[in-house]
Order: sequence, then structure tokens, then C-alpha cells
Amino acid sequence: MTLAIQNGIVMAFAVLYLPLIDEFGASRGEVAAVQSAVLLLGGFGSPLIGWALDRLGPRRLFQYGAVVAAAAFVVASRVDSLPLLVLAYGVAGGLGLSALGSQANLVVAALWFPAARGRAIAVADLGTGLGAFAFTLLGQTLVSALGWRTTLLVWSALLVLVVVPLNGLQRLPPREPAVAPGARPPPDWTLSDALGAAPFWWLAAMRFFGACAFPLMNTHMVAYAIGQGIAPRTAAAALGAVSLVSLAGRLTTGWLCDRIGRPETLTLTYASAALGIGGLVLLTMTGSPAWLVVYVALYGVAQGSSGIVASARAADVFAGASFGAIYGWLSLAIGPGEALGAWVGGWFFDAWGSYLPAFGFAVAALAAGLVAIWRVRAGHPGRAGST
Repeated sequence: MTLAIQNGIVMAFAVLYLPLIDEFGASRGEVAAVQSAVLLLGGFGSPLIGWALDRLGPRRLFQYGAVVAAAAFVVASRVDSLPLLVLAYGVAGGLGLSALGSQANLVVAALWFPAARGRAIAVADLGTGLGAFAFTLLGQTLVSALGWRTTLLVWSALLVLVVVPLNGLQRLPPREPAVAPGARPPPDWTLSDALGAAPFWWLAAMRFFGACAFPLMNTHMVAYAIGQGIAPRTAAAALGAVSLVSLAGRLTTGWLCDRIGRPETLTLTYASAALGIGGLVLLTMTGSPAWLVVYVALYGVAQGSSGIVASARAADVFAGASFGAIYGWLSLAIGPGEALGAWVGGWFFDAWGSYLPAFGFAVAALAAGLVAIWRVRAGHPGRAGST
């Protein structure tokens, strides 16, 4: 529920966007800076969130984050200038929301259920899709009936009345390493240990390449489909359908993670994504809209698999007292990958007049991510298996 509310609020900025432009008489780029601040804090703030999770624990981190975000939205509902909105909503609100995001929630799920990490992470991650779907509709209804300022007060109320009490009993599991009687427990990974170990960098590479591929497709798929003669509303509906299909895909990914292994699961999901991208190529070759349906089904199943597999594998290797900080630094690889993927799709189109080379780049990025996940080896700090 925490993740659903957090991601729902982040995604619902889309329905606030045009009312904010009308309110402040600013350009689209200037108003988009509000959301850019939220996203930047969510990405580049990941080491800080990891550090706070290790020291405060999830209960205080989630409750403090909810209170900060709620207070920021109350202030944002009263501002009369765009720079103040950027500071209140974008910076203060973004900081509070980042504490409630996927990073901390997936860490908690991974540590609580070591024998079923894939499934636990997948169930927790359902909140991202459900929240985006529900809050976009709710936000549009609220904005149309009450205006954007009152909508921000509703978000604030949900954070205080739902997220704060919901996390009153939240905590991390007790640390009980399984060791033989009389034996010393294996040493915990520290952040410095992890940064000097090969598994960390292979996992970072996997996250980077996956972040290149999926945002590229999500950013440019609608424009590509319209260029192939698909009606704009149908193309947009296909993008929304990808999110809905991904809900089942996330559960399947989590189940497979625990049944057949992390690299094996990512191989299957990335292969499905590549076949879905191939469906778009066939849309160009045949002109049949049926291939768009194939894309939604095969690509949608793989949407979200990168985060589930990477979180489970990272916990396999680095679980311990510093896992939050380690995972926070690992998450820094996502932002640059997303930025590169979204940009390079447009660059390829500008250079070649076609999205097909960009689709080839996306498939190549998926292949590179698979190489990286298969190179991750579990071990202990200072041992050969960790290098």
C-alpha cells in the first residue's frame, strides 16, 4: 500500500500538469521542472535513502518520509509562484516521496523473506503498477471536480492517515545468520567492501543496461505506432495495457526467481521482451495491427523484471547490516541508463529516420544485461567468490 500511494502520487503529476500551466502561465518545460525535481531526488537520493534505512529502520524512514511529503504538499497547495512550487512540491515533496519508493520497500521485502525473495519482491512491486493506474484516474477526477490545490491536500491526507499508521509496526527481521555450532558467522558486507567487489559492478551493469532498454521502448513506442498508422488513442491504450500486463508478469517473474533461479528468470523475461520488440518490427513489415497486440503481451510480461531480479540477487549476495546503503548505491546505475535510453531512441530516429535501429539498440542492451547477471557470483568480503 505504501508503494502504491507513493508511485501513484508520482505518476499522477501527469493530470496536474496542464492545470499548473494554466495557473502559473508558464511554459511546459518550466512546469515540468517540478516533476523533474521529484524524479531527480528519487534517483540521485538513493544512497541517502539507503543510509537512512540502515540507521533509522523502515518504520521511522517511511513515517518520517510520509510526514515530510504531506507537509510539502500542504505548503505547495498554498504557493503563488512556480519557483516556490518547485521548492515545495519538487524538492521537499520529492525528498519525502523518495523515502517511500521502490528502493526501501524492495529491500524490506527481500530481507524478510530470504527463502522466497523473488515472490516477496514481486508482490511488493505490484504497488507501482496498481498505484499508477488508480491514482491517475483518481487524480483526474479530483482535479476536474476540486482543482489541483485541493488534490494536493487529498494526497497529504492519504500520506498522514494511511501511510503513517500503516507503517507503525514496520521493522526489519532479526539478524540470525545460519552457522554451524561453535563456528563464527561470516562477516557482513560493508559499503566499501561491496564497492570493491565484482558482484556489485556486474549488478550495476545489469541495472544500467536494463534501464537503457525499457525506458527507450516506453518513451518512443506510442510515437512509433502512430507513425505506422495506428490511431493515437489506440497507441496510448497499448502503452497502458503494457502496465496492466506487467502486473501478471511481475508475479510470474517473482515465482520463477524462486523456482529456477535469478539469471535463468531474467533470460526468459528478456527473451520475451526481445520477441515483443520483434513484433513491432513485423508491424512495420506487414502493416498488421495484430503485431502491436503481440508486443503488448510479450513485452508487458517482462516490464518490471529487471528490478525484481536485481533486488533478489543483490540480497542473495549482500544481505546484512549495510544492505540498504549498498542497494542505494547500486540503484544509482538506473538513472543514467534511463536518461540514455530515452535520449538515444530519439537520436537514432533523427539520424536514420526510423526507430528500427533504436529497437536494435534496445535488444543489444537486453543482451548485455543478461551477460552481466550471469557473471554475478555470491561470496563473502575478502574471499575469492566475491571478486
